[in-house]
Amino acid sequence: MQKGRESVRHNSIISAAIGAALLIAQSTMLAGAQTYPARPITLVVPFPAGSTTDLVGRILADELSKSLGQNVVVDNRGGAGGGIGSEAVARATPDGYTILMGTIGTHSINPAVYPKLNYDPIADFAPIIQFGTAPNVLVVHPSLAVKTVKELVDYIRARPGKTNYASSGNGTSNHLSGAMFVAREGLQATHVPYRGGAQAITDLLRGEVQFMFYHYLPLLPHIAEGKLRALAITSAARIGALPDVPVMAQAGIKDFEVSAWFGVYAPARTPPETVSKLHATISRIINSPAVRKNLIAQGVDPVNGTPEDLLKLTKSELARWAKAVEQAGAKLQN
Repeated sequence: MQKGRESVRHNSIISAAIGAALLIAQSTMLAGAQTYPARPITLVVPFPAGSTTDLVGRILADELSKSLGQNVVVDNRGGAGGGIGSEAVARATPDGYTILMGTIGTHSINPAVYPKLNYDPIADFAPIIQFGTAPNVLVVHPSLAVKTVKELVDYIRARPGKTNYASSGNGTSNHLSGAMFVAREGLQATHVPYRGGAQAITDLLRGEVQFMFYHYLPLLPHIAEGKLRALAITSAARIGALPDVPVMAQAGIKDFEVSAWFGVYAPARTPPETVSKLHATISRIINSPAVRKNLIAQGVDPVNGTPEDLLKLTKSELARWAKAVEQAGAKLQN
């Protein structure tokens, strides 16, 4: 009988200990969620410093630092069309301390372009919020005697295989813009990928490549100085920075709208409360008049929305670019 009482007492002690441990664990998790972030956050920008994605990322990092009370460090990890940095975030600890400034390239185009992609843009990420969009502009070196898109088409067609077009890397929106353009018009031109937009622009200015689709902001000074000639914009409507430059449809190329977009992602399995806090904070940042003005000055149209909106965009763009890459024959070989 005594042994029975001792056994019951022993089991009660164990149950109480387990219950206390669970309460402590739950309290610790709750406290962790309430105090996030308790240390610096890394924002991975999967393109080199000076790129449009880098400029957008630094605007976000600066504002997040102010809003969260923790330093947000930009980590530039360029290469493979943004794939290297994206993979690093996909493999990072899902605790909210490593996030990604993803793009149309990293989360829509790369899966269609690269035969072996080391991350899944849907399964490996927790979408947080879309941040902005930006159209590309078609520019040529002024040594080409062309002033319209039609004249560029005629120029390339008369020199099959002898015209080169640059991009900031395989799988980027400017790469696919060029590939779609060449394929749609039945042209023979060679794609020359670079490790970033700055290098591509430098070689275009030297005349080592003949044309390029790229975000318009870094090109504006060169266009103004006559060092590059703008032929068309890939947006649905003309932009205030280049009011005299037609959109592709006005230039005779129908159904050719390509706007790069930027979205913030965390690794999959990041706690929902952490994603919610990041979303709410970034949403307020986007709605700030000062930030909106800054983004527009960088040639980026601010965008807001829910994590579900970004997930929906990612899925729809994946389907769209899979078809576009196939039609353009832009898939890379193993």
